Amino acid sequence: MRRKILLITLIIGLCQTFFTSFAFAKKAKIITPQSEYKYQQKLLRQEEIEKYERGLLPQSGYMMREEYENLSKDVSNEDRVIPEYKLPKDIKMKYIPQPTYKMVRYNDPPGSPELHIERRFKFDKQINAGAITSPNRDILVSPVVYYYANNQCVASDLFVIPLDKTLSDKDRILRANIIKRIEEPILSTEKNISEKFIFRTMTPIDFSSDGSKLVAKEKIGNINDGIWQTNLWVYDFNTKQSKKLSEIRDAIKFYWKNQEGLALDERRWDIYPLGFDVNSPERIIVSAYGYTGKTPTFLGNWSIDCNGERTLLVSLFESVTPVSINGFKLVKDGVVDPAKLYVDEKIQDKIAKQERKAEKKVNQQALKAKKKDLHNKLKEMTKEETGVVKQYEKKQGVQSQTSAN
Repeated sequence: MRRKILLITLIIGLCQTFFTSFAFAKKAKIITPQSEYKYQQKLLRQEEIEKYERGLLPQSGYMMREEYENLSKDVSNEDRVIPEYKLPKDIKMKYIPQPTYKMVRYNDPPGSPELHIERRFKFDKQINAGAITSPNRDILVSPVVYYYANNQCVASDLFVIPLDKTLSDKDRILRANIIKRIEEPILSTEKNISEKFIFRTMTPIDFSSDGSKLVAKEKIGNINDGIWQTNLWVYDFNTKQSKKLSEIRDAIKFYWKNQEGLALDERRWDIYPLGFDVNSPERIIVSAYGYTGKTPTFLGNWSIDCNGERTLLVSLFESVTPVSINGFKLVKDGVVDPAKLYVDEKIQDKIAKQERKAEKKVNQQALKAKKKDLHNKLKEMTKEETGVVKQYEKKQGVQSQTSAN
């Protein structure tokens, strides 16, 4: 009985092994160059379809390393595109007065430009102060002031920002962005932050009439003691060189020492740069004052050439000296009328609707073009595959006939 059971079990096992081997042999396929080629073409078509579907999706953080490196390449300031601010689409927004601006002369009255530093400067640690535009409105010179909290000292730089000449004079100034500034400053104060309570600021005064030179004043002093000294600087845009005109202070001290026996070094006095001379565009007008009494003492109007080689006494009387006013700046002129804003809003809504409609049409056409390109490409790949497969079959038929012969 046991032998019969073992025999039946053995026969069943052999049958199962036979049928399994037969089924595996039936399912197994022989890999040929033709089947391998068809499989590769199938993968290529699938890859094209996936590429098309991936192109329809928004940009994702999951990307290939090569794609990421291409997108993360550094862009120079000149090539950067600053997007325009777009108002929200909420039509129920409350009216907020929008300021209007106008262009005025920067150095008016002569020598008046000053840096206005607010209290928040100590919290922000840096401010971009009032800027001046060249006479032909192609560049903007902007002072940047830094605050070092450890020693409570201040330093400053003057940067140049190229303006977009395709815009109107007002818009090119309004849209000037510090991102576009030239990296190297044209004028800088000393940045010795180890001296406590010392401030050094650089303020542009005015451009020359042809825009080739810029005159600026450097103020040095102590936060608790006031201004110690004002230095006169000039920058030449043609030669890219700056020069400190310290000769003007030496000439003023020399004159009063020899004429009146007055030693200005022993008193508090300073210069007040006014701008370029109307009659001699290469010369800079400076006023000098003494501050030892209750009221400032006028020490004369002086002029010096841009190279610092010759200083002249213009007048010992406090009178108006002809100074050219060449640079421009923007000032607030008022607010936009709400009625005008309402009309403009309706017009802008209509334009925006037309733009969205046109953009949608362009996107649909682009989508159709992509789909058509994919269809044509797959069709071409299938056609090419069919031709190659026929060549394989023809070659295989010739080999079979030769073997039979």
